[in-house]
Amino acid sequence: MKNAIQHIRAFLAVADSGSFAKAATELNLSPSALTVQIQQLEQWLGVTLLERSPRHVSLTNAGQNNRGPMEKLLLDLDNIVSGSRDLAALRRGVVTIAALPSLCSGALPPVLKTFRDQFPGVEIRLRDVVAQRIDALVREGEVDFGVGVRARMSHGLDFQVVMVDRLTVFVPAQHPLASRPSITLSELAGEPIILTGRDSSVRERVEQLFSAEGLTLTPGLEANYMSTVMAMVRQGLGVTLLPESADEGRGDLVQVRIEHDGVNREIGLITRAGLELSPAAARFVEIMKDAMSTHPV
Repeated sequence: MKNAIQHIRAFLAVADSGSFAKAATELNLSPSALTVQIQQLEQWLGVTLLERSPRHVSLTNAGQNNRGPMEKLLLDLDNIVSGSRDLAALRRGVVTIAALPSLCSGALPPVLKTFRDQFPGVEIRLRDVVAQRIDALVREGEVDFGVGVRARMSHGLDFQVVMVDRLTVFVPAQHPLASRPSITLSELAGEPIILTGRDSSVRERVEQLFSAEGLTLTPGLEANYMSTVMAMVRQGLGVTLLPESADEGRGDLVQVRIEHDGVNREIGLITRAGLELSPAAARFVEIMKDAMSTHPV
């Protein structure tokens, strides 16, 4: 039935006021137009809702039984409308993100702070996972979007570059390499290198680089988390190759540039193909793109 909500509002206005005249004034309708709306509602429902007399209007049994559910219906509708407007205006909502651990400890926290300062009512849920898990979480709809590498992209996912990160060598300040402006991969072949876990996209890239050059990678220690790898480097247990974005900003490690084109890697937005992001997620992506576009290459 067309205009059902309008007709329900008309019935409730009469029920609340007990008068067609008062209800018509409240709704800015003529009494005849209001009467037509009530009649159309009764015809649609197949019951009489109101008993009319020249001086009085009362509810029938059907009118009494339907009044509460109709009031709840309008309240639920109002809540839906106000909630949707809050979401559109970014006054509330939830944004779920899957991102590489290196980004979660480096490039993303400033973006999170900027977004939270602007939209404190929106909750952010961040999952730091390896590259393969990012793809799976996005594909399964467990997160709104992912931020990771292009590797192993599959059907149904879109990838949009947001920044270019570079692998660099992290060494302690007292290490002989710390004074070098740059280094080649061949010079690293004899160094014990602390590696991330075997399911890490960084570990995979490091192994690919050495293999492509026919160089021997000398593993030192291994740890799943980049923060643990960094702690090992601080203790002088070896050097490591990690993304520049993994720098924790403590100032006790030195980055040495690697002279090799292959150390650059694209970091991008991973989304389900054809799926539009929520207003909150879309705004977060805008802020993230703006921040990461200024990230040093």
